Amino acid sequence: MKRIVCVVGFVMLPLLMWAQEAKVADERTLLVQSEIEGLAIFIDEKPRGATSKKGVLTFEIDDDVGTGGFGFHKLVVHKEINATHEYYAEREFKYKPYEPIHMSKDTLQPRLKKALLAKQNGLLQSVQLQHRFASKMAMDERFIYVLSQSRSKVYSTQKREPRDAEYLEIYDKKTLSLVYEMLLNTDDADSFDRDILLHQGYLYVVSKNGKVLFWETKKLLSSSPKELLTPTKELNRLRGFGAYLFRFGKGGMVEIYHRNVHVKSIDTKKQRFKGYETLEDKRFDRIFDVLYTDNTLFVANDLGEVQVYALGSSPKESSFITTLRDTNAQAAYDVLALALYEKQTLFIGTDGHGLVLYDTKTFRALTSLPNIPKNRVYHMHIWDDTVLLTQGLDLPHLYRYDLKRKKITHDFQGEAKEVMDFEISDEKLYTLDDGHVYVWNVKPKEEGQ
Repeated sequence: MKRIVCVVGFVMLPLLMWAQEAKVADERTLLVQSEIEGLAIFIDEKPRGATSKKGVLTFEIDDDVGTGGFGFHKLVVHKEINATHEYYAEREFKYKPYEPIHMSKDTLQPRLKKALLAKQNGLLQSVQLQHRFASKMAMDERFIYVLSQSRSKVYSTQKREPRDAEYLEIYDKKTLSLVYEMLLNTDDADSFDRDILLHQGYLYVVSKNGKVLFWETKKLLSSSPKELLTPTKELNRLRGFGAYLFRFGKGGMVEIYHRNVHVKSIDTKKQRFKGYETLEDKRFDRIFDVLYTDNTLFVANDLGEVQVYALGSSPKESSFITTLRDTNAQAAYDVLALALYEKQTLFIGTDGHGLVLYDTKTFRALTSLPNIPKNRVYHMHIWDDTVLLTQGLDLPHLYRYDLKRKKITHDFQGEAKEVMDFEISDEKLYTLDDGHVYVWNVKPKEEGQ
């Protein structure tokens, strides 16, 4: 099957260069220029005319939509070319004064229409969620569980709802029909993250308010949740390995639970690498991921490192072993994701440094994989001698990389503008976008087949 790759984007030019062509009225003014004539312009879903080759277009942005006092807006341009291809690009902007936007023929190229692209890439089905903002999902043999939320202050009238709240949405895995919707939280608290996890017969949900609720999956639809008693606040991420549950997030803390009882806390700040005190940016001591195998705990943080601990036969016996870190790096960076391949190869996904590999027994760095995206690895999962990985929010790509042939064999993109989360089950790939769950053939035909 032939693959069509298109580049879509905007170029941000210095304000000084634009000042020669147009005068900025105030901080509410957006300047747009395009080398392509006839692009329909929408700002916050409202039509605002079309581009021309005459020069710079000036748009006044009336109201701030969003939080933080800086506003939050979206520009979309579109022009149909024929039955299969179109010009299309979108950009969210929020910081004042708004940076001017320039669209050239190099950055905005014809693309295959989203529905056709999705079908070509193996999309089987999709389901629209009850609420248009969703961040995490989990699934078992019966259900798909989605952590979603409603927002009252957003630029999109389609996504705007009467109140701010968080929900648990449950869908039948076979029919994709809604089974149950549960209100979790009406507190509009800001948080580092939130999570949902199936582990050892329980479903765990970490809400934005920091509470960890859990149910026995067999009694989920007929019983009230229990709350995990937690020593530390704002640890909004969860992982489960074997008999243990790990909770982490802000403050460099990792909490360990056994049978839903807290048994150990690890303060990773006590093991900062030599030279930390010389960093200009002291970071925030956030932990993005943990991985536990063979009594060894790996902890990924925002200092460009993975700390390694031995837990022994009991987490209470934990001890620090070493730090996996590129000593040539001149600045701290986020280590975002961890995965294990063939029981001994640790995959480390980073922000800006690509994917790096270590031996979990010797702690030595291994040879990098060729032909893999080098910039950002946001989320990954190893399955059937392949690694599936995303590059972060606001990017539609989910790559499948063959670890035997050492090349990318597929890119699952189509209607979604980003991949918030994904799972693999029963030879199908499930991806989560703002308001949809997409179901894909996890083994689509490759180019040339």
